[in-house]
Order: sequence, then C-alpha cells, then structure tokens
Amino acid sequence: MRIPRKLKKKIPKNTPYCYVPDFKKNAQQKELFPYWIKSCPFYQHQEGIEGWCRLIKSEVMDQCKSCRIK
Repeated sequence: MRIPRKLKKKIPKNTPYCYVPDFKKNAQQKELFPYWIKSCPFYQHQEGIEGWCRLIKSEVMDQCKSCRIK
C-alpha cells in the first residue's frame, strides 16, 4: 500500500493509538478537561461506529491503530 509521504508524516509515531496529545494546547489548559489530541489524518469518527480508518478501510476500536504504521 502506497501512502503519500506528506500524509505518512502525520501518522502518530511510537503509539498504539490513532492520536497523540496536543502538548501545546494541553499546556495552556488550567483545568484537567478538555484534553486535546491530534488525530491521524486517516481516522474519522462516524455516528454509530466507534471509528473508521480510511487507510485500511476498516472500523477501529477506541482509536487503536490497526494499520501499525510508525
């Protein structure tokens, strides 16, 4: 499967999830919530479905990275 380099760079690194914390936004928070994240460009949330990965064209549970890239 060929992934454009620009998109591949946006896939979260060193994590089993489809997201990484947005450290910059979270540092500005004075309270615990909300907690900001940066999602993988292939992940999308659909109503009635936990989540969907456009890369592997499959449902993902709790934003767990099924593509195993990076």
